[in-house]
Amino acid sequence: MTLTHVRAYIVGHGERRSPRGRDQPKAAVDIVEQAARERKDIAEDPNAKLIFASFDGALSDAAKRHGRHPTAAETHLELERSRRMPGLTLEGFDWLIKCRLLNETASIRAADLRRSAKPRAAERYVNFSLHFMPRGQRERYRQEWEAEMTALVPAEADRFARGVLRTAVKSGLSLRVRELFGRMAA
Repeated sequence: MTLTHVRAYIVGHGERRSPRGRDQPKAAVDIVEQAARERKDIAEDPNAKLIFASFDGALSDAAKRHGRHPTAAETHLELERSRRMPGLTLEGFDWLIKCRLLNETASIRAADLRRSAKPRAAERYVNFSLHFMPRGQRERYRQEWEAEMTALVPAEADRFARGVLRTAVKSGLSLRVRELFGRMAA
């Protein structure tokens, strides 16, 4: 590869095939927009890795900027702000997201599915544990425990819920005694 080919590859350009712009680079935005119009998978393009790398970089930058997983609008704004893909329309951006999700490896998709699946057994353990808590505090505990479990994969959530069930009897009893007698001096 010559130096000009390396530069074109790094920038994310391909070569135009039209007679008028024969050896001029084709911008990544043009590739995405054309693929969106034709409903063609972007992963089939030779520059797909660089296009997806630009998208992933903007997603990462937006996550750092906002301190959480960014929305699609925030990611699109970050693509514009960082000048990675200036002029990308919302339709092109939506198509880029769809193609990016299709291009993910099976293991990543399986990990996302595992993380998003609701563990039924863990929910049952939490619901049973709530019976030991005082009535006025049950909803607060349910929200805390469910928030804790959403960040865990199902196996970890199941372990967490079993631990909650083991300590629920003792915790509920001490809360009810405190509720009946108030705080007692030690």
